[in-house]
Amino acid sequence: MRPNPLIARAYLTRGAWLWIGARLLASAVIALSNTNPLDFSLTASLLIVAISTALGIVDVARRHERALLENLGVSRLMLLAFFAGPALLGELGIALAAVARR
Repeated sequence: MRPNPLIARAYLTRGAWLWIGARLLASAVIALSNTNPLDFSLTASLLIVAISTALGIVDVARRHERALLENLGVSRLMLLAFFAGPALLGELGIALAAVARR
């Protein structure tokens, strides 16, 4: 069952903002060590995706939204996709930009 577009848009947007925050913090730490913040390894990029996805799940738990989402037909796997999708697309975009820049 597909989730309501309003719910999907809200959680995809929240996932994107969480990824942006996680990526900016990681990039700031890397930039402080005088290296290029665009040149993350595959492992580091996947770790940022995992961190932003975990932050999204924790945010849903903190706001006590899990029961509401289950009643609206949003499975846990779909919720993971809502938070991991924007992060994966963002990391892919940054990796492509870093390759094009070389």
